[in-house]
Amino acid sequence: MEVKRGIVYLYEFDSYDKLSMDIELLMDLNQEYNFTLYSRLPTRRLIEKLDLSKINHFWIANNEENTAIKPSIQEIIQSITNHDETKNNIFLIDGLEYLYNNGDNSELLSRLVTFADLLKSRNWAVIYCINSLAFDSDWIIKLRHLSDKLEINTPELESYEFEDKKEENVVLPEEDNNLFELAIDGGPRMAYLARLPRLGFTNEILVKRILQWRRMGLDVSRIEPALTYDIDQAYELYQSVEEDVRRATELERFIHDNESLIEASDLATDMFRIRQLTGLNEIERKYYNLS
Repeated sequence: MEVKRGIVYLYEFDSYDKLSMDIELLMDLNQEYNFTLYSRLPTRRLIEKLDLSKINHFWIANNEENTAIKPSIQEIIQSITNHDETKNNIFLIDGLEYLYNNGDNSELLSRLVTFADLLKSRNWAVIYCINSLAFDSDWIIKLRHLSDKLEINTPELESYEFEDKKEENVVLPEEDNNLFELAIDGGPRMAYLARLPRLGFTNEILVKRILQWRRMGLDVSRIEPALTYDIDQAYELYQSVEEDVRRATELERFIHDNESLIEASDLATDMFRIRQLTGLNEIERKYYNLS
């Protein structure tokens, strides 16, 4: 799953949810690279799927937005080659289908061949993100010959595993069964996740848990350095962050159940801090003394 410099990769996907999850996984496992995404999705759609603070992005469209780039392979390649060639960069292009359907297919392939030759001397990697069903079979065979297949194996871990009632004698509310319910601040509700044991703990499992926490609306950037630690140090840091996540989840549930007793301004401020995993001691003293 670690990419190599000077290589063109072909990544095939069939849903944007899978694509966004795999991009996040790539970013976590290749932190020495800067990532840039060229996509047919506008910023307002991408922000629902990716943390755009960690990836540069361009919208492939005939639009005047600052992040827009014309739907032309020449424009996209020029944009890429304008980057500092000494820097470590990974460029993801999601939009070849649009260029294929709205231009000269032979010219498109020819420019991709030339671009692949150029990349061999750069500290870059390029990933074409495609749905192969959108292309003619002969054309896609040529593209596959031009590139290395990229397979991203998502770590095997249940998307959301709930605590066994016996573990901490906690009775979970019914809303745990619906992970897509919105919290009172408009973000996703938080859910109790099963503790990860030290036995079998790996870097890929940690990445998966980080993605789960992010999808609960939590800022868990504190755990990200653990991806470069040895496994014992990584697990020690994981346990610390896991405990804060559990405390944050309990606070979110308390606030949800006592919303009518809380000033709207306090609610907004404290929910923001809870999702940032900051000031938990202060917030616990503030709210748990209400009852």
